[in-house]
Amino acid sequence: MKSSTRFGCAAILLLALFVIINGCKKKSDDPVVTPIFTVTSSAVLLQSGGEGLQFFAKCTNNDVKMTNVSLTDPTPFITIYDCRGVTFAKNALIPLQNTDEAYAKKTGVWKFKLVGIRASDNASFAVDETMDVSK
Repeated sequence: MKSSTRFGCAAILLLALFVIINGCKKKSDDPVVTPIFTVTSSAVLLQSGGEGLQFFAKCTNNDVKMTNVSLTDPTPFITIYDCRGVTFAKNALIPLQNTDEAYAKKTGVWKFKLVGIRASDNASFAVDETMDVSK
């Protein structure tokens, strides 16, 4: 009877160990949190005369290190703005042009492809946003 008791105890111990090990395993990796951006614009006067636009983005859920932004105006003409790897805190305004520069105002849908890495884990991202510019 002693050997059957030992076998029973060993089986219960192995079963408990199996349940504990499987219960502690991570079910899946943490979900990837893609940066969420909002894009805004400000109307400015161009040095050459006429109206211009300055664009700004804000990442509402991550600190980000920006690589570049492709801006496509309604014509469609594509401009690439080099962000030079600058890091921006969550909710900080990210200028999408150099200081004292602006884009000629064109009404219609502007498209933005914001490219960079999340500061928390250096994971790269490319996020598409649009903005409708009216008169």
